[in-house]
Amino acid sequence: MYAFIGVGQGGCGLLDSAFYDKDLFKIAKPIAINSTAKDMKNLKHIKQKHWLGMSKDKGFIDGTTKNLESYLVGGYGQDRTKSKDDAERQHSDLQEKIRYYLETRTAKGKEMAVQFAFLMTSLGGGTGSGLSPTIAKILKDLGIYVIAVLITPAKSEGSLTAKNAVDALNEIYNYADSIILASNEKISYAQNIEALFSRYNDYIARSLVDICEGMTLEQIDPSKFEGNPPVIDMNDFITATSFLDTHKPGFSVIGRASDNVKDMLHYIFPVGGFKEIDAIGLIQQAMLKLSADIDDNVRKNLCLLRLPHQYLTSESRMINTVVVRNFLLEKTELNETHFGISLTKRNLATATLISCHSKKPRDFEMLEESAEKYKG
Repeated sequence: MYAFIGVGQGGCGLLDSAFYDKDLFKIAKPIAINSTAKDMKNLKHIKQKHWLGMSKDKGFIDGTTKNLESYLVGGYGQDRTKSKDDAERQHSDLQEKIRYYLETRTAKGKEMAVQFAFLMTSLGGGTGSGLSPTIAKILKDLGIYVIAVLITPAKSEGSLTAKNAVDALNEIYNYADSIILASNEKISYAQNIEALFSRYNDYIARSLVDICEGMTLEQIDPSKFEGNPPVIDMNDFITATSFLDTHKPGFSVIGRASDNVKDMLHYIFPVGGFKEIDAIGLIQQAMLKLSADIDDNVRKNLCLLRLPHQYLTSESRMINTVVVRNFLLEKTELNETHFGISLTKRNLATATLISCHSKKPRDFEMLEESAEKYKG
């Protein structure tokens, strides 16, 4: 069982995008945490029973509480120091609330049902950047693997935003097992960058959902297919995004590409018509769409292909997994890849790629330079 925890406006938006896929509720528990009810009311897929509101001195308030807004801070603007101080002062209450949300209750008592938590936030604002390090520590103390999915601001968003991001990442790094970075620099070409936030959230969320569902709901039994196709799980995910020698996470980025497996005629007449899929071509497209630009060489990687079963059972269309794996290995310095295949009922082939690096993205190095110029 997973937890998906969105923090602040940006993190809750990413969380909401992920649960557009209702199947995710079968394997994941969502929590939306914010300091203003106004933003949480804009969520389409995460209902009030999954909300936690942040007050200044009355703890964290259940989302179903009457007149919720009256208890909450009402936002922190870009003041992560105040957000961080309020979170640390109410640490014990927040820990108990998170434990309660993530536990499973049975006739035998309570037990922690979650092993892996995706902690999602945007690092530029006040609530997410100030509160997320405390949540990461709480999850770690509860014995849960922490996968931090962090949206970093574009340089054009200002030096205070950059400073918030740099300080928050440095703190989260101490508690995270994996770090996935997505840079707003990728959409900074737009005159109105905020107009693209929703689409960007959808892309990152879809990439994460592909991996989570592919490794659980759609995982295959290799013995039932010719060629013993490879599978991966969350242990592969953690290994692929961290370094055993330092016991620290790397800096990872994520990308996704898809292709229709039928032409238009066979969508209208849905009998047969499956075309050949260029798996390596799909992976190359995913590489071009990675969520941040990194100059550092790829240390290791993880890739999941989601395919209709015809690509594992039909000899004429069968994916050559040995060739694909060798291609992925050649892209890594450590000669380490984690490659798996899962099945999908959709007429779509997808490749989701995570690339792990030792150094921070070039985009983040620009933020560090901008943060140094902040005079607050």
